[in-house]
Order: sequence, then C-alpha cells, then structure tokens
Amino acid sequence: MKNEMDVLKMDERQKLYWLMANRLTLMIVGLVWIGMIAYEAVQRHVIPYFLIIMVPVLSLIRFLFYKYYAGRG
Repeated sequence: MKNEMDVLKMDERQKLYWLMANRLTLMIVGLVWIGMIAYEAVQRHVIPYFLIIMVPVLSLIRFLFYKYYAGRG
C-alpha cells in the first residue's frame, strides 16, 4: 500500500524529513487538543470555531516543519 511519501516519489532523505515533520506536528497537535479541551470546558461554546480554524493551521505547521527540515539537509 502506497503512502504519501511513495506518491510524492520522495527519496530516503526527503522521507526522513517528512517523518521528522510528522513527529513534531503530532506533538503540537496533542498540545493544541489539550488546550482546546480546556478552552471548550471553560467557554462552553456551541460551535467550536477554534477547532474548525485549527485544521488548516495545523496543516500549515506540518508543511513549514517539512520545509525547515528539508532546508537543513
């Protein structure tokens, strides 16, 4: 089964950078989710605007970390 690295035809160096960016992104996602849970518990919003906005923001962070790691190599 192909993953995104295979579809993008990355070499081993690029795959390493992609995985490093993914790992750091997951740590950030975990921290953001903890913050979102606390925020929603305190605010009790019906529509979680913060949750909706964070989807493209986290995608951008992942891309920026990939570019950062790729630029270091």
